[in-house]
Amino acid sequence: MSLTDIKIKNQGFTIVELLIVVVVIAILAAITIVSYNGITTKANASAAKETASNVIKKVELYNGNKGSYPTTITALTASADSGEAYYIQSGSIKFTTGSPVANPDSSNGKNTVKFETCGTAAGVRITYWDFEKTGSDKTATMTAGDTSGTCTAVAGS
Repeated sequence: MSLTDIKIKNQGFTIVELLIVVVVIAILAAITIVSYNGITTKANASAAKETASNVIKKVELYNGNKGSYPTTITALTASADSGEAYYIQSGSIKFTTGSPVANPDSSNGKNTVKFETCGTAAGVRITYWDFEKTGSDKTATMTAGDTSGTCTAVAGS
């Protein structure tokens, strides 16, 4: 058999085969996008919770050192030179007096908390945005000390 005896056949894919491949790729892309959105929501929620948890830890350290909970945010942020363990680096956390974030997204909701003092230096309540919650109230809180009294939001930067 020589090379001249081999018949060259037109090879290629039919339109049906191409459509099946496109549909399979579209289904895989849809699954990936849905999974990605779920993962980013969980990551944002985890980051926001970690921010609130860090503030609570700093508040507890402050209480251990000073014997009372801080009544101002400045007490936690103005100690840069003292080297205290409860110092919160300026700009790393944004403190607000209103809702933690009006329209949260990954750039502004993960590091913003509402700082409230309760009673007379008896406790602190931290409210943060929970990205995983549904419904009208999408905030969550963490507390330190006695928060049974009246809590007042403290302005910060």
